Order: sequence, then C-alpha cells, then structure tokens
Amino acid sequence: MAKTKNIVEIGDRSWTRSEWNQMLADADHAADEYARRWPQVTSVRYDRATKSVVLKLNNGAKLGVPATKLQGVAGATEEQRANVSILGPNWAIQFPQIDQQFTVEELLCGVFGNKAWMAKLNRKSGKSATSARVSAARTSIRKSATRRKAVTA
Repeated sequence: MAKTKNIVEIGDRSWTRSEWNQMLADADHAADEYARRWPQVTSVRYDRATKSVVLKLNNGAKLGVPATKLQGVAGATEEQRANVSILGPNWAIQFPQIDQQFTVEELLCGVFGNKAWMAKLNRKSGKSATSARVSAARTSIRKSATRRKAVTA
C-alpha cells in the first residue's frame, strides 16, 4: 500500500498536508463567496449592428459593452470579436483568437482593461467632458458678471 506524503511540493515550494488542505478549503470558501456576490453569464454574443459585446446574466440583467472600450477587442476584426465564449464557471468571457478575457465583476465595475488602458479611456472621455464643463463655466461667469454690472449701475 502506498504511503501518503505529509509534504506537498510544487516546484521549489512546499507545504505540510494540513497547510495544503487549509489552502484548498480557503479557496473553496472564496469561490463560494464570489458566487454569492457576482452574477454568472448565461450567454454572450457580439452584436455587429451596435458593435457591442452583449452578456445575459443569471439575475435577469443584460449588459452591453461597446467593443471599442475593451482592451484588445477594440482593435480586433469583426470575426475575432464574434468569436466570444463563456469561460470557466460562467464568471468570465473570453476572446480566444486574441487571447483576451474579462470577468463579470470587471465589466460590471467598468474595468475594461489594465491601468494604462483605463487611463487612456478616461483621458479620451475626460477631454470632451472637461471642455464642456469649461464652456459651461465660462458662460455662467459671463452671465454672472452681466447681472452684477446691471445691479451696480
């Protein structure tokens, strides 16, 4: 009869059997907690008409994300975008031809790529919002100055 080792070794790392079992139990607990917190994907497709990735979730919600917002997907062809599938236990989607994955958590939180990608997206969207705010502020200042002149005259 084979004897069970009391040490688990992977590469240059090692754990006692009880440490290993505790890590597995902690991972199971974390997965259960994640499943309670975030919905799962029941279907995903690329909508060519709206150029959006559309996810249906098990809580009845539907999420559409413009493909141009997704890192890696933004520069992909229509065919590469259309090749999207559910990954793992339904908590993520993948674009295998371009090796890109997104979790439901990321998409629902508006995280469409790494920090550099998100900074680029924020700069793009921030410029138009900032110029609109500046224009509105200038108009407001002019109106305010006109009212003050009329009152003091």
